[in-house]
Amino acid sequence: MILSVAVLVSHLAGAPPLSSYQPEPAELQRARRLMLSRPDECVALTHYFLQRKEARPASVFNSRQEPDQLQQAKRYRTRGQTFTAWQLQALCQANDGLLLPADASINRAIALAREYDQQEALAISLLIKAKLALARQQPDQAQAQLDEAAGLHLPSDSGLRGDLQLLQASVLLHKHRFDDARQTFEQVRLQALQQDDTPRQAWANFLLGEYYLQLQQDELALSHFLETLDSLGDRRQFYVKALAAKKAAAIYAALGQNDKAVQYANQSTTEFELLGNNPLLISSLINLGRVTRSGDDANLALVYFFNALDLVRIQGDANIMYQLYLEIGQSYARLNSADEALHYLGMARTGFERNQDGPRQIDALVQLGRLHLSQGEYGLALLRLERALTLAEQLDDVLRLIESHRLLAELFEQSGNMGEALVHQKALHAYFKRATTVNRLLTQSLVQDNEQQLQQERELTELNRRSERLLQDREQFALLAAGLSLLSPLLLYGLLRNHVRNRRLQKHNQELQQALLIEPITGLPNWRQLMQRLPQEMARQQQRSEQWYLSEEQVRPFDDKIYYLLLQVPFMANLRERVGLGHATDIQRQLGEYLRGRIHPRARLYDLRDGQFIYAIPQKEVAELQQTLDALERMFAEFPCQFELDRRLITGIIGHPFLPKSPRVLDDMRLGDILYLAMAAAHQLAEITGESAWVELLAVDCQQAAFFTGDIRTCCIQGIMKGLVKVNSSHKKQQIDWQALLPALP
Repeated sequence: MILSVAVLVSHLAGAPPLSSYQPEPAELQRARRLMLSRPDECVALTHYFLQRKEARPASVFNSRQEPDQLQQAKRYRTRGQTFTAWQLQALCQANDGLLLPADASINRAIALAREYDQQEALAISLLIKAKLALARQQPDQAQAQLDEAAGLHLPSDSGLRGDLQLLQASVLLHKHRFDDARQTFEQVRLQALQQDDTPRQAWANFLLGEYYLQLQQDELALSHFLETLDSLGDRRQFYVKALAAKKAAAIYAALGQNDKAVQYANQSTTEFELLGNNPLLISSLINLGRVTRSGDDANLALVYFFNALDLVRIQGDANIMYQLYLEIGQSYARLNSADEALHYLGMARTGFERNQDGPRQIDALVQLGRLHLSQGEYGLALLRLERALTLAEQLDDVLRLIESHRLLAELFEQSGNMGEALVHQKALHAYFKRATTVNRLLTQSLVQDNEQQLQQERELTELNRRSERLLQDREQFALLAAGLSLLSPLLLYGLLRNHVRNRRLQKHNQELQQALLIEPITGLPNWRQLMQRLPQEMARQQQRSEQWYLSEEQVRPFDDKIYYLLLQVPFMANLRERVGLGHATDIQRQLGEYLRGRIHPRARLYDLRDGQFIYAIPQKEVAELQQTLDALERMFAEFPCQFELDRRLITGIIGHPFLPKSPRVLDDMRLGDILYLAMAAAHQLAEITGESAWVELLAVDCQQAAFFTGDIRTCCIQGIMKGLVKVNSSHKKQQIDWQALLPALP
């Protein structure tokens, strides 16, 4: 038995580092290496080491002593080595399935650490005890151990804090506190990334995958398992890599991507083989064989099953051996090798019966029944399937009852006994309805015949519905004439009531839609309202621009633009951090009320959050752009507030149509990119001068539509360099580094 990954974290398996003059003995070094691969040998080594006498503190030996003294030292153990030995023994016993002896061993380590006031050794021992509590499904007890460990004084550079957080998140996961667990895992992953601690980062990624699996979000879980494998690369972290690959293979198999499932199942087997743990390698080989067989390659699956069988014979685990006989028999049946399939399925059935393993005995009997049925041996198939049905009824195993009834119905149908076939088909349908909350696709045959069963269920349901409808129609026809006069007022009342209710819901829906277009705190129109209005507004401006351009009498320049000013208000960006959430909310609400009363009647102001606003005003209302900018600066400068605020404004300005003669070249998204480019240039000026700054981008009055094909920011900057786009600014525009604003190459 191996502890679950949420409990057994291999990088927590060590003990406090020993001093350089006191190297770890060979027995403990070998035990540490065998902790996962051969835990029984690890237990024996630590037990042998603990037979040594404990050395007194005054009798510590070092490498500079004489050879006879060093030989003498090999018969003793120091206090630090004793802590290490008990901790290793507890972990190895747990990995070998001996949870109670493991708990006793770690209790000895805890008692010694408390007796000698060894804080770090006590912390490690408490973490191991918490892992053992999680293995026994006791999260409250594990939490108590972690709380005690968290209260200890540990060195600031110790990695135990990260280990403690990982176990804390595992406890939260056991308690179904999913949000807290996810936040803790993310925190550990970020800290490990900053500290370049790849193993801990990989474990945090893996446990995040487990978290998403519990939430049935398979695609997110898969991304974290694959990230675990990518982060480790060629590192010798065999255990976590094998577990991540095994999980990824299972998800790919569930998604029907068999090639990927086989790939990662192979990787999992390779990592377990490098780890050297036979029970884990056997489990991985069985999983690989099943995935391979589901991809219609039963021959290769047999190779994996026989390799696992060789390992099981060495290990001597009869239960797994009989399970392998069942898998091998199924594979031979898939290959139509009836004699070999009958041989192995018979051995599996005998073994399960001897071990009183009822569920697997039913599986073996079902496979034997299916084999005899495919060979036309109806008598033998009937004996096997009736025995399987009896055992399934004793265990009340719904899924196996479904499979047994299905095969019996098929048997009687093939043999011509339609009455018995109907009996079993009805029983199958009854159990199928009962199993709606159970995984009905447990066995391979249910996977193959699921569509047929669902179709039969739909047809039977439809027939029942039609029969009930005919009976109801007969009754209703007899009562219709007499009840119509009574039902008419009720129907009228219902229609009126439904009409009133629909009107009320429509009004409520309209109110909600209006609320979605308003920023909740400031009460100003938000980005949704802007994106709803901007395309329509641009379409109108484009039409007017085209009419002006096509007009024969162009006595005056095009003056029907709309100025869009993108304002960055620095004090809004970090307002919550500076003054607190309550004060920040009050200031934003007051600012919204203040701005609504100060803007131009023909202008519109949109709150884009994070201190950004868009101010839209028709060109006809702007005598001079500088006056409008001065008015905006005064508007924010005169805002009354008890706190000291950074009242500078950083403004990007463009007009639409940007290209009056070719207005359809730019849509709303590309226009927004130009506007943000102007504000980015204004940011540069503000950083240089420390004052408010604005930048306006204005295309020259010539036909340059083809030049603006491609990435609009790149084209616009090139247009500035070539003189196709004019730049107006509050400061020297030569200070703007346009090359720095070019988008990064993909």
